[in-house]
Amino acid sequence: MPFFDHVASTRRIGRELRGVMTAGEAIEAVRDRVALGSKPSDEIDYVLAAAVEAARVTLGIDVHDVQIAAAVALAHGHVVEMATGEGKTLSACFAAVAASLDGTQVHVLTANDYLACRDADWMAPVFEMLGVEVGCAAGLGQDEDDRRREMYARPVCYATVPTVGFDYLRDNMRLRREDQVLRAFGMAIIDEADSILVDDARVPLVLSGPSDVPLDLYVKVDAAVAELEDADVAVDHLTRTAVLTDAGDEHLETILREKGLLQGEGLYDGANVRIVHHALMSLKAHRLLEAERDYVVANGEIVVVDETTGRFVDGRRWSDGLHQAVEAKERVAIRPESQSYAGISFQNLVLLYRYRAGMTGTASAESDEFRRTYGMTVAAIPSHRPCRRIDEADEVYRSRAGKLRAVVREILASKERGQPVLVGTTSIAKSDELAAMLCGHGFEIVDLARDDAFEPLRADPAARVVAVLNAKHHEHEARILADAGLPGAVTIATNMAGRGVDIRLGGADGDPHLAAAAEAAGGLYVIGTERHESRRVDDQLRGRSGRQGNPGRSRFVLSLEDDLLRLFGAKGLDRFLSRAGFGDDDAISHRFVNGLILNAQKKVDGRNGEQRREVKRYDDVLAGQRTAFYDLRMRAVDGAAEEIARDLVERAVEVLASIHAPEDVAPDDRDVAAMAQDFRMRLGIPVRPDLLRESGKVIVDAALAAMAAKRAEKIARAGEQVYAELELYVVVSSLDIAWRNHVAALDHLRSVVSLRAYGGRDPLTEFRTEAVEMYEALLEAAALSAATGLSFASVKPQAAAA
Repeated sequence: MPFFDHVASTRRIGRELRGVMTAGEAIEAVRDRVALGSKPSDEIDYVLAAAVEAARVTLGIDVHDVQIAAAVALAHGHVVEMATGEGKTLSACFAAVAASLDGTQVHVLTANDYLACRDADWMAPVFEMLGVEVGCAAGLGQDEDDRRREMYARPVCYATVPTVGFDYLRDNMRLRREDQVLRAFGMAIIDEADSILVDDARVPLVLSGPSDVPLDLYVKVDAAVAELEDADVAVDHLTRTAVLTDAGDEHLETILREKGLLQGEGLYDGANVRIVHHALMSLKAHRLLEAERDYVVANGEIVVVDETTGRFVDGRRWSDGLHQAVEAKERVAIRPESQSYAGISFQNLVLLYRYRAGMTGTASAESDEFRRTYGMTVAAIPSHRPCRRIDEADEVYRSRAGKLRAVVREILASKERGQPVLVGTTSIAKSDELAAMLCGHGFEIVDLARDDAFEPLRADPAARVVAVLNAKHHEHEARILADAGLPGAVTIATNMAGRGVDIRLGGADGDPHLAAAAEAAGGLYVIGTERHESRRVDDQLRGRSGRQGNPGRSRFVLSLEDDLLRLFGAKGLDRFLSRAGFGDDDAISHRFVNGLILNAQKKVDGRNGEQRREVKRYDDVLAGQRTAFYDLRMRAVDGAAEEIARDLVERAVEVLASIHAPEDVAPDDRDVAAMAQDFRMRLGIPVRPDLLRESGKVIVDAALAAMAAKRAEKIARAGEQVYAELELYVVVSSLDIAWRNHVAALDHLRSVVSLRAYGGRDPLTEFRTEAVEMYEALLEAAALSAATGLSFASVKPQAAAA
């Protein structure tokens, strides 16, 4: 493997460094070479040698060859696949140092704020010894712009993709360049790359603000949708869609008309786009989203549950009116819908970076998507020591109750051996149910907020305590999960809870006596209580065991009532087992079942992959418009407001002239009075009646001359500097309002355009065509708004010189 070719050289240079210079001096020597024209990649062995030495001195870490090889792969833009516990965090630190030496801004992007801050703090001594400033932009409030700007200005900054994405969108809404917080998009090193770039990429980042939708509309639409019958709706749980049947169209139209909510001739009349949109959201809320699985009702609010991680997501609200639809369904207080101000897909955000790299424990399964979407290839790095984990065949029970009893039996047996157990579930409710069953066997649920939650186990491995992690409080759960390798520890976690935290046998401090006891009991035993839709998530759970050559064991205990099996043909297998005399507590383990599960996961992965591609295809339509609009807006911010204002005013005048004096209407047939009123009301300028029957060009020239005269008068009155500030404000605010309305309109279009497939039309083509027309309408709206604002804005006389 070519990445290992650098290891021997790095080790040799490292030995030489110890005798002649410090790690910081070595990095300075490399900086000098870079300044003279060499590339950091040419000096990678020197950089790595200095970094390895810095890690040894500051953190007391003996760096493994695989960590050096991984750092090389990251520095060259690969997605590194390394098993859990192999040291990806340190490899990312080394690669970040190498990438930053030529002035490239490096962002290390992690799965959540806690991990970003933890890793930045953990690696800070290494960066400091190497003379590289490191910051962390995660976890800072929107009112901490100065602090975020300071963090982003450092050569290396730890953050999350949403943090960077929202800062990017906000930066492109600021009035002054100096108010922006981000620097250039240099290099991104993405931790948990499969989770961030694949799983999370199905939902774009959307920056929102208050909408003008009346709150009672959600209640009225909810009441209408609640009257629909099963025959009115076609639900597909595999694709997570719920659509109206032909009968449903007619029934809903009748209901809405009776409630006085429809306009025009029918349900799909253009005047009813908003009503149809909210009806579809309400349909999804009623037929697809379930309490305790997709959300929970807590303290009178709807709290979203992340479908991949199973964690509560504080502050997240579904967009497009879906959250309000669920609030109406659950009869809780409805908070105003947010209107989309701006948005970008994960894919297009990451593609803003000049260089990209990633790391994860499970990348190979998504290698095609990494290459196709992000231009990154996967580099599989072997583990430091051979894996000794025993992966048992799946056990499948007929009923969910039988499965849970089997899981409890496995936990109790492991407890008797003193073997630590990590149980993975797919939802919060299922974690709580299993914990309640253990409480029936004398277990006590530990308080996650306590620093000594697992302390009883250090004295007595037989102590019956269990930790239930739902990935809600990252800092508490990370501490608890770090002790999940204590002898006799029992930990229940949603699939992704505590991801990014190392589970060491013997606990967080790696006590050798406790580690030996846990090894003697068989190492960490991972039990999965369901197969996830994605096999990668199953592998991530399994990968928590067998760290760095430790012994370990894993098994998935399933039932035919599990969602995945239920949706993919488990009924036939259930009938077969029933005829064969299998009871609820009898398990089957057979390659046929494994094949059934694998095929189901492949189908779901295929569906999810198509969703991600669809998100990007639709966002690509907006991407060109977003780039053009942001460039136009930034030109205004950077000093071209006068030029852009002139262009907008000219466009506004041409729009009014084309409305009232179209080429196909004879001059004598024009409504001169309406034309004069429109120019007076919109632009505040009189146009002589005799000119209004002239050609469009004559009308435009006359109106522009009048607008220029008003501009000159205001400059003379207020002074050039004051008017320039007014001009900038009017231009930028007019553009922003038009853009927000454009994004909101595209959101609504996106939600209903799929219905056109039933008419034989391609939704994406329809979306693309209409999006182009809507962008032209955006520019016209911005032009009219700017022209009106500039014409009617009042200015104060400038103070006389003393």
